[in-house]
Amino acid sequence: MADQLAFPWTSTLTTRELLLQLPEVGPWRASEHEREALDFKETPATTATPKHALKSATERLRTDIIETAISFANARGGTVVIGVRDHAAEDEAVVPGIDLDDWRPDDVRQMVYARTMPHLLVNPVVEVVHERPVLLVRVSSGPDIYGTTQGVFKHRHGDQNLPLDEATMKALRAARGQYDWSAEPVPTGQASISRAALEEAANRLRRRGYDDLAAAAEVDPRQFLRDTGLIDREGRLLRAALLLYGTEQALREHIPNWGVLLRTTPSPGAEGSILLRKDDTRRPLVLLLDELLGRLALLLRSEAIRAGAEQIELVDYPPDALRELVVNAFVHRDWEAAGVVEIIHSPDEMTISSPGGLLPTLDVSRLLRETAPRNSLLAREMTRLRFAEQAGMGFDRVYRELATIGKRPPDVVDGPRFTVTLHGGQGDSVLARYVMTGLPNELRSDVDVLLLLAYLRDNKTVSAPKVAALLQRNVSEVQRVLERAERADVIESTRGTARRQFPSYRLGSSALAALRVGLRYRTETIDSDDKKLIRHLRRNGRITNADVRDYLDCDVYTARNRLGRLRKKGWIDFAPDSVRRGPDVVYVKLDKLDEDSDSADVTK
Repeated sequence: MADQLAFPWTSTLTTRELLLQLPEVGPWRASEHEREALDFKETPATTATPKHALKSATERLRTDIIETAISFANARGGTVVIGVRDHAAEDEAVVPGIDLDDWRPDDVRQMVYARTMPHLLVNPVVEVVHERPVLLVRVSSGPDIYGTTQGVFKHRHGDQNLPLDEATMKALRAARGQYDWSAEPVPTGQASISRAALEEAANRLRRRGYDDLAAAAEVDPRQFLRDTGLIDREGRLLRAALLLYGTEQALREHIPNWGVLLRTTPSPGAEGSILLRKDDTRRPLVLLLDELLGRLALLLRSEAIRAGAEQIELVDYPPDALRELVVNAFVHRDWEAAGVVEIIHSPDEMTISSPGGLLPTLDVSRLLRETAPRNSLLAREMTRLRFAEQAGMGFDRVYRELATIGKRPPDVVDGPRFTVTLHGGQGDSVLARYVMTGLPNELRSDVDVLLLLAYLRDNKTVSAPKVAALLQRNVSEVQRVLERAERADVIESTRGTARRQFPSYRLGSSALAALRVGLRYRTETIDSDDKKLIRHLRRNGRITNADVRDYLDCDVYTARNRLGRLRKKGWIDFAPDSVRRGPDVVYVKLDKLDEDSDSADVTK
């Protein structure tokens, strides 16, 4: 991978660039700078280790390097940097370096390979930092689960190497495609399948064009289960079959952690009322999910607004985003962990949580870009039935649905329970209208551009480093997104930064005109569109919505927003003989327009 380190996605620094940022002298503590994919090591030769203890100290370091390597391989990869102090006092060198005779790259590669099972291949390279050699041991995330030949299994969590307990081992095997709880058989057969569930499956499959499967579900359940891979050769149902189509009795007997709790409250901290309990929901997913989503739909609040000839529904919790999250709570939960799916609704927030945290290869800061199904067979069949997106977590759809109407991304918390919180409120009508009528068609479903717009509603300028975390991309990728938005005239680079590697951008003139009344900061500049309107007012003394639409080639709502902003500035006011509402309002110029704009570059 050339010179690019396996650092977290938020960093685009090359190996050399990152190391050159290390201070030459202390004070320094390596632990304050280590992270999920980066670990510093110091060799005993550069410490105060007595000569007689050097051999044993070096062996401990070699063991530590091997255990760190398997931890990275069992997580998302990373780099061990050898030759940097653990602690450096004031004015002490931070990078003492290594003795290349003792730490040859080929020797380190062979050492890790020989002392790991299965054998782990790493890529050690030498770099020179502050005129001293250091060794970078690069480790990729591997397809297997790695341990030492001494039987030690660890994985990287934050900046620590933690032992792999049984639950984490299973989760890691699931992430590697080596274990699927939903594909394991249970001691029951076709008699444990609900006919009503199969009929509903047939309806869904037929709508998707799977006519043969639909017919089998209706007339030959055993053949249907074979065709979908939900029954083994001995005629035993796989767990995914029970989850999707099982009878109440079978679910009670074989799926002890089945169920959902649905509660609604007037505020997040209030007691509220329970709408569904665990015992009310012992129905298979094919029958349960639509009922559950139907109950949630009754709690949603919406407002319809016009955008040209289109109508937009501003919903506090968009149904498509809600469906994706509810389905994911069942599909990606840890079915071996105690507890049930819980959904708590209030006007302020909606929280959906399920037992079990993310798989070890996933991170909450990357869910928009990375996926890994915990229960692959169940995920596959849910996709076939059109309950969820293909194999993934569906977070791109969630982010897109929220951003389209100007709502914030969800809050996500990983832990013993995986929790997603949607924020209440019906979104931003100004931004939603612009997305529908002002954005080019090809950008209206571009989640990156939608997130940029939401950011620029709250901030005057944006740059790639500022929003890398928001877009869950590295800085170079975000820069390409910004350039795409600039080509579409959604944003423009600021004059003073245009020649920089990562310029700052602001809203383009047409986007600014459409969004100005919804911005959460003041905009004082006179843009080119303002100048057109100022010249018209100076010539004619009056202006209408139709005049603005002709000058700016925009819709009636954008023109109204532009006129409202000019009136708020005190540049225009209602004409004495004008109506006060609607597109036929007539405005007249006020003296303040000349006072405020004389200093600007406006041709009179």
